[in-house]
Amino acid sequence: MKLSKNKLVLGTAQLGMKYGLNNTAGQPTEKEAFSILDAALESDITIFDTAYAYGTAEDVLGKWIKERSLAGRIGIISKMKPHVINDYSDGTMASEMVRTEIEKSLTRLHLNSLDGYLFHSPHYIYLKHMIEGMQKAKDSGLVKHIGVSIYDEAEALQAAELGVDYIQVPYNVFDTRLDRTNFFEIAKKNKVTVFARSPFLQGLLLMQSNKLPKHLTHLGSHLQQFIDIISQYQLSPVEAALYFADNMCQADYIVFGVETRKQLEEDIRIMNSPNSISNNDWMNKAKVAFQHMNRGAINPSLWSKIKL
Repeated sequence: MKLSKNKLVLGTAQLGMKYGLNNTAGQPTEKEAFSILDAALESDITIFDTAYAYGTAEDVLGKWIKERSLAGRIGIISKMKPHVINDYSDGTMASEMVRTEIEKSLTRLHLNSLDGYLFHSPHYIYLKHMIEGMQKAKDSGLVKHIGVSIYDEAEALQAAELGVDYIQVPYNVFDTRLDRTNFFEIAKKNKVTVFARSPFLQGLLLMQSNKLPKHLTHLGSHLQQFIDIISQYQLSPVEAALYFADNMCQADYIVFGVETRKQLEEDIRIMNSPNSISNNDWMNKAKVAFQHMNRGAINPSLWSKIKL
């Protein structure tokens, strides 16, 4: 069992802000960020995921692209500012709104076009005028592929039926909801490229069960069960999270993030090392154990809203 390097996409949220539940390093300096990006490129990772909402991530990535003369040599996927409609006056045409937002990202990234541009507000997938605005931007050459980053099954199914180019979905040991739908089949039929994000569930899966913050202590028993399962197979949480995402998810790509170059190098080492486990027993055990996780437990956007 070996991860496919050509399936890997480096997420850049950690390069633009302190991101992740288990982030103890904070936002890296520009020098550290460039070192991470260089190491990723040297490891044949050539697609990078970013967003307006990721602090200074677009700026950092853009400066790196400019200094390394990488425009046209790597693929950049960015996402529209969440709830961006609220920033524009009533009557603003969707095509103008979308074009303006894409051009802002292109300026920060020092690019003339993007490989992909996604709605970061998943409910926009239901707004016909916004879909048409994205299509016009694609037709103009500002972006090669359009799509959406989703949280819930209904949004994923809607996007797959529409046949957008890219859909980004959550998928990890605790979150296999889409496997209980026909999402992947519809996406494949409509030639939609699927990106699976959050293999580490914002770092939750890499933590010790007794070290969770107060508002997530109710997840301690689930996390300990995960640790107990993988310990039987001599797997670390990082190994297990990456192997699970690669082998159990039907997505075309896996989006993962790191805070340090050391973390990236560890992930790359895991990716390049065949797993000694010759069967999927532990993965099947984990999938069955966590297939009915509460929505509030698997959607990070809801974590702070949980009342204990």
